[in-house]
Amino acid sequence: MVDTTASYPVLLDLDGTLVDSVFHHVLAWDAAFAAHGHEIPLWQIHESIGMGSARLVPHLLGRPADEAEDLSAEHEERFLALADGLRATDGALDLLADLEARGVPHVVATSATGKVADALLAALGREDLPTVDADDVGSPKPSPDLLLAACEEKGWDPTKATLVGDSPWDAEAADRIGMRMLAVRTGGFGDSRLLDGGAADVVDCPRRLVGRL
Repeated sequence: MVDTTASYPVLLDLDGTLVDSVFHHVLAWDAAFAAHGHEIPLWQIHESIGMGSARLVPHLLGRPADEAEDLSAEHEERFLALADGLRATDGALDLLADLEARGVPHVVATSATGKVADALLAALGREDLPTVDADDVGSPKPSPDLLLAACEEKGWDPTKATLVGDSPWDAEAADRIGMRMLAVRTGGFGDSRLLDGGAADVVDCPRRLVGRL
C-alpha cells in the first residue's frame, strides 16, 4: 500500500492521468496510421500510448519511419478534433486542490506538447499549472529525461519524489532513476503491467490519492 508517513515532491503526468484522454489518442493514432496506409491493431496502439510519438511510431511500425513527422502531425490534428470530448479524470481536480492546500510541492510533467498540451490543460480547466513538457528534453518515456528535467528545474532529488502516472512507460521511467511511482488505472492498463513496470501501488483514479501524497 501507499506509504503515508512522509510527503514527497510530486510529479503529475497529465495525459491519461489528470485528463481522460488515452482512448482519444488510440482513435487518433488509428486514423493517422490508416491515412498513411498502415493497419495497426487497436490493442497494440493502446499498449504504446504514453511512450511519446518519437518512440511510438517506429515501435508500432517495427522500423524507422520516414513519414514519422507526418504521422505525428496527422495524429495531432485528429486528436484535437476530438478535444471537445476530453474531461478530467475522477478526482484530478480534487487531488490538485489537496496538494495546493497542504503545500505539497508539485509539477505537471507531460510528454504532450504544443496544442495537444494546451487542449489537455483546457479540458482540466487548469491552464495555470506549472508544467515541464517533452519540448524540454531529448528522449521521451520510458527514458527518464522528462522526470529528471522536472526535478532539476525544481531542485528536487528524484529519489525523494513521487510520480503519479497511468502507463507502464511512466513506471519504467521512474524506476530507472529510483523515483517512487504510484499508478492510476485511468490509462486502461492492467495492474500487472503497471507493477511489473515499477509502480509501487495501483489505485483506481486520482481521487484515491487525495490526502495520501
